[in-house]
Amino acid sequence: MDKHICRFSEGMITLPEGYCERTLNTLADPRSVLPPMTISRDKLGNHNNVEEYIESQLAILKKQMKDWQQGPYELAVLGENLTSGVMIGYDFNRGDGQRLYQKQAIFTLNMEDLLIFSLSKASPLTDAEVQRFNDMLKSFQIHS
Repeated sequence: MDKHICRFSEGMITLPEGYCERTLNTLADPRSVLPPMTISRDKLGNHNNVEEYIESQLAILKKQMKDWQQGPYELAVLGENLTSGVMIGYDFNRGDGQRLYQKQAIFTLNMEDLLIFSLSKASPLTDAEVQRFNDMLKSFQIHS
């Protein structure tokens, strides 16, 4: 895939010199009944692997959020076994008295680029919502 072209639902652009794509896609139900899912991109940066990246990001979040609770790391699979990654679940008090529950799956696509899928909701995630999230991960295909 050409790293100088940014493709998205409506079309594509040529990235200006020195820029990389870091878009955030939000998948939402038009009636706002289902919890939103997001797809974001990042770089490993100074981290040696995805686990180091996750620990660094979680350390930042834990300092900023109240009453942090986190489940164990789980194996996540992207597409039809295209790559494996790490799935984490956590919840915290946002500061306004409301808890936010989130699942994230983090994958490295090469030695530097990360693809991060998230599912967020202001109440505990149901089994059906987590299954929908996992089904979305499984549906991933490399863009041609």
